[in-house]
Amino acid sequence: MSVKIFAAVSGMDNYHGAQAFHVGDTLYLVKDPDNRLDHQAIKVVVPPIGEVGYIINHPGKVPHGCWTGAGFYEAFYQQTCAKLRFMMKDMLIIELIEITHVPVPQMDSMIADWQFREKA
Repeated sequence: MSVKIFAAVSGMDNYHGAQAFHVGDTLYLVKDPDNRLDHQAIKVVVPPIGEVGYIINHPGKVPHGCWTGAGFYEAFYQQTCAKLRFMMKDMLIIELIEITHVPVPQMDSMIADWQFREKA
């Protein structure tokens, strides 16, 4: 990818916290169209841990130089991947490294499980 696309991740405190990550980790981005608060929500997932946060999608909360989730929501099918580049106390800055379908073993079944649990 010639243009670097950065995004910010928040909400880790609701899951495993930022201490579970290391710069250079690969994270997976999964669309969450059934999200009640944001129909362009993008989950951040780490197999086998599961969901660890969300891409910030509010323009007033996105750090300078980062895209909102809505900015690249239509650029990939259901999932893509990113590298963790910077860490802060309550936020991660990631760089998209591929905008395509990422074949991760059992990822499709993990997505189906999350969608089922959220609808329940």
